Amino acid sequence: MTVQLRGILTALATPFAADDSVDVTRLTAVVDRSVDGGVHGVVACGSTGEFTALSSDERRLVVETVVDQAARRVPVIAQTGATSTAEAIRLSRHAQSAGADVIMPVAPYYEPLSVEETLTYLRAVAGSVDIPVMIYNLPVATGVDLDPDVVGALAREVGNIRYIKNTTTDMAQSAALIHNHGDVLSTFVGWDSLLLPALVEGAAGVMAGTANVVPRELVAVYDAVQAGDLEEARRVWARIHPLIDAIMNVPFVAAVKAGMAATGFPVGVPRAPVAELDPDAAARITTLAKELQMSAPRTTSSPAVRRADVPGGLLRAGDLPPGRHFIDGAFRPGRSGTSIDVIDPSSGSTITRVAEGTAEDTDLAVAAAATAQAAWGRLTPKERSELLHRVADRVAENADLLARLESANTGKPQAVAQDDVAQTIDTFRFMAGALRAPTSAAAGRYAEDHLSIILREPLGVIGVVTPWNYPLLMAAWKLAPILAAGNTLVVKPSEQTPLTTLKFAELVADVLPAGVVNVVTGYGPVVGARLAEHPDVAMIALTGSVRSGKAVARAAAESLKRVHLELGGKAPVVIFPDADLAAAASALRAAGFWNSGQECGAACRVLVHESVADEFARLLVAEVATMVVGEPGAGEDVEIGPLTSKAHFDRVTGYLERAEADGLRAAIGGGPLAGDGYFVAPTVLVDVPDGAEVAREEIFGPVVTIETFTAEDEAVTRANSVPYGLSASVWTNDARRSHDVASKLDAGTVWVNAHLVLANEVPWGGFKGSGYGRDLSIYALDDYSRTKHVMHNVGR
Repeated sequence: MTVQLRGILTALATPFAADDSVDVTRLTAVVDRSVDGGVHGVVACGSTGEFTALSSDERRLVVETVVDQAARRVPVIAQTGATSTAEAIRLSRHAQSAGADVIMPVAPYYEPLSVEETLTYLRAVAGSVDIPVMIYNLPVATGVDLDPDVVGALAREVGNIRYIKNTTTDMAQSAALIHNHGDVLSTFVGWDSLLLPALVEGAAGVMAGTANVVPRELVAVYDAVQAGDLEEARRVWARIHPLIDAIMNVPFVAAVKAGMAATGFPVGVPRAPVAELDPDAAARITTLAKELQMSAPRTTSSPAVRRADVPGGLLRAGDLPPGRHFIDGAFRPGRSGTSIDVIDPSSGSTITRVAEGTAEDTDLAVAAAATAQAAWGRLTPKERSELLHRVADRVAENADLLARLESANTGKPQAVAQDDVAQTIDTFRFMAGALRAPTSAAAGRYAEDHLSIILREPLGVIGVVTPWNYPLLMAAWKLAPILAAGNTLVVKPSEQTPLTTLKFAELVADVLPAGVVNVVTGYGPVVGARLAEHPDVAMIALTGSVRSGKAVARAAAESLKRVHLELGGKAPVVIFPDADLAAAASALRAAGFWNSGQECGAACRVLVHESVADEFARLLVAEVATMVVGEPGAGEDVEIGPLTSKAHFDRVTGYLERAEADGLRAAIGGGPLAGDGYFVAPTVLVDVPDGAEVAREEIFGPVVTIETFTAEDEAVTRANSVPYGLSASVWTNDARRSHDVASKLDAGTVWVNAHLVLANEVPWGGFKGSGYGRDLSIYALDDYSRTKHVMHNVGR
């Protein structure tokens, strides 16, 4: 009984799914919305939660869900009134066992009770539990208005009755409770419109259904009063009072849900027999809510970063690879004797150090690869295939280790890292099969008396430069087809995220012949530049930024070596009025924010028809509001991790700061999150004008922008206006439109009613500033091999 309630308590709305069941997933988001909004407690199964429309089992489910999701971040009050005293006792005992901090019985509605009968009921329910009790004085529904002196006497009699929610418009009554019985009771008002006068009078706070709609604003009023700044309290109250008053003067539950939808957080409509809202009232609430959003001071949404119980607990003894170069089948120290810190992006602390490579280290690795290439290239397709299958097997055997190592180094949520490992395995298996079925022109007599044979040959030694966002997977996308085609290689992983590449080399050292795969850690301007200019490297293959791609291409031009580039993207998502908006918003929840938005194909730039823009924005914001931000070791449900480096964190937050300075509005998120590590709130920027920096440049973080268009041709033109051409998507139920618009979008991959769905059987690569060359599919094998025409004179 140590809980002490105060402040703003959200009487949580209950969301219902399409089948009219309680939407548990959405309910957890409602809890998070309130907690993230700064409220001091949450109420399950209150009047706003439609408790009269819930069965007893549903009420138990709601209480359990709210307690679990609140996770002791704020106290939970469970409303346990029922149609019988016995059922109220059962519900109260369940709430206590589920972990609720306070129960709040309301006198039964089923028949008129006298004051004495009501007191008998309250004594029985309070006596059935060992946790604090809040009396719910609701005369408009129960017909019993409890006198302050009667309530005070009851609280002195029953020790665990410590609070009262006084839901009347009579401030004199609340004042009497506050001033005459404050020694035994803390008084909360239950009429939202009385918040400011009640706080000034000395009330402990308010239990407010409108806290579902404007939690931050109500908290701001409370905080200002507590700080003695009544001028600020009145200023905030004047802004929000019109909306609160509009909600309080119509069917309340429906009004709260309309307000939540208007602020971008729909939770469905009320369940019968709760009264519905007439269209005029709904329109007024929607208008006031949107006006309030537009006039709100710019603040950054700050979901709590979930932290792991044990910092750095992902890694175990022996997990880390040697911090040296892997050359000619063994780990070797670098020539420079210097090292590079590898940083944990969740905390900013150092995980380990790896060797800082030099041009001399790179030359040794290239020489080893060149020596190994002849024998590797002469293996039959079956022999190479079997070895690649063994590589896939070895990765699969160590999938958990590689996923944990990837998460620790990059900050990836566990689900993302596990998916990376699964795709790595599939990439090697696909290429192991594809290399045995090459595609070439058929042998034939194309000139009289001459037989032509078209051969596919390895290129030789390939230099590979991989990025920090997908260290293991992007290495696999390069290594698998390069090795399948008979080449050997030297790979330079990003200096920020080298650990899984080094671990991969360690794991397959006894599978692949020495020198076939070599790893040199270090910086791009040294190791990467040497690979690009080295005369014995036949091709440089890079996944990275446009800037890095240009540098590699310039260096490669000196020796006329081939270049394979997979660079940046700014994927347009074109949404037409007939699209399934809910499906699009759900898909973009993943496609826009997968890997914390550090994804070159991310659905980061939405172009939506103006007629459905508001609805789509509300749906997307509602999806994003449920995302869990945290360290990768903080649970399997974490979806947004930190950005991978401090430098990239500064870059992304710089874009958001400039967007705010330019007047762009973040419907959710908008900036960095407090605490250690490089966390940025998942952000949706709305009403973004054509040509804005955030709509043209690759932010590469958890940021999605929303623009509007009026005509199809305009949408296509603007979608193609950026310098990138990696991927795009079209959302429409019109089959002809989907084919036509997809053909007009200048991107290497175009999805229809989907986004960021990949498969090893189909190519991945871009146009324009997104580079050239193809990863995945048999086209990658073609990229990493050369054709040779051998013509035999067969005339006799």
